[in-house]
Amino acid sequence: MTHHIAHILPFPSVGGVEIAALRLMEGLEGDHFHNTAFCLRGAESVARLCAASGFEAVDYEAIEPSYRHPSAFLRNAFRLAREFRRRSVNLVHCQEVLAAYHAAVAGRLAGVPVVCHVRSQRPDISRRDASFLLAVNRFVFVSRNARECFGARVGAARGEVIHDGFDVVEVDAAEARRDVRREFGFSADAKIVGMVARIARQKDYETLVRAATRVVAVEPRARFLVVGDYLGQSDYREHYREVQAMVAEAGLTAHFVFTGHREDVVRLLAAMDVSVLCTHTEGLALAVLEAMAQGVPVVATAVGGVPELIVEGETGLLHAHLDDEELAGKIMAIFNDSALAARLSAAGRRQCATTFNRRRTLTATADLYHEMITGRSSADSGKAEDTDRAFAGGRRSVAEVTEGGD
Repeated sequence: MTHHIAHILPFPSVGGVEIAALRLMEGLEGDHFHNTAFCLRGAESVARLCAASGFEAVDYEAIEPSYRHPSAFLRNAFRLAREFRRRSVNLVHCQEVLAAYHAAVAGRLAGVPVVCHVRSQRPDISRRDASFLLAVNRFVFVSRNARECFGARVGAARGEVIHDGFDVVEVDAAEARRDVRREFGFSADAKIVGMVARIARQKDYETLVRAATRVVAVEPRARFLVVGDYLGQSDYREHYREVQAMVAEAGLTAHFVFTGHREDVVRLLAAMDVSVLCTHTEGLALAVLEAMAQGVPVVATAVGGVPELIVEGETGLLHAHLDDEELAGKIMAIFNDSALAARLSAAGRRQCATTFNRRRTLTATADLYHEMITGRSSADSGKAEDTDRAFAGGRRSVAEVTEGGD
């Protein structure tokens, strides 16, 4: 029997939430699951992304729940519930908490179970807002940290942690290094420090720029390749201008390249000597996982779910929040110690292969779906074979636009 899953995508542009949801849809589509994306009305880039991967994109209207003025929300909830019933939806998967505010009540009105994915830290949830999450049957957290700091009460039976995962995508690293250096005008002996993240205030570009000043003073061949969207939203564009001003003021314009959104992130990762994630907060840090899967040594801020991914000195290096001196020192340690770089590279790949891989993520998600829909796990019903699908086929990069998957 095929179960129909409605994925609620609540944001106006493509980000980590949308890419992570799409990879789940791609990985689980088959004999046992059929997936439909419900995209926020007007979110054309999200709808195009889903359609390009072969999934139907249905628009929905988002009306925030309200106790003072409930009529519009309830009318919309009943309308969405009718659409779920018309399409014979068996489960509603709200991709982030905002999606649960939009659609959890509609799912319950349609008589189907509702799961809410929490991909970012949500410590501040008012009692009023928490009341609207009572319609959610189960919560999935991308890290233990995301679960521990969640601002609404979720009992043990109502919430679980499912880490995202990546598989290694084989590329010709030597060819990638040559091509990427040629593309961006870097010298053959340039030392490339990459940061794969959208230009958003959640990311700590100020500390990155301060660390870059220290690195370049010692290693003038260093180049900083920032891969991520800076045009998709007005706040991205505004922050991009601020970051550019920081770079110029530090005298580093010749050392920084901002690529914007890219679909060849795996190729760009293969050209990097170090992958950095300098950030204020993270639910899990998919950019870290993707770099580790590709064997790129990682230096990342020890916040949120990041320490769940990196064993300090074994699978990567951690630096304290806002500590540019420590960040610079750890970048230089990888530059100067080829044995350390090789050890981190190999251990990171092993970590992804054994712990943070796509099959674990998909199997756990499929089991959750089956349990919620049928009351039995996929293992009990013998329906786990579809989880060996291409979760990390390289068509899109979750890491590039990490949204608290973020």
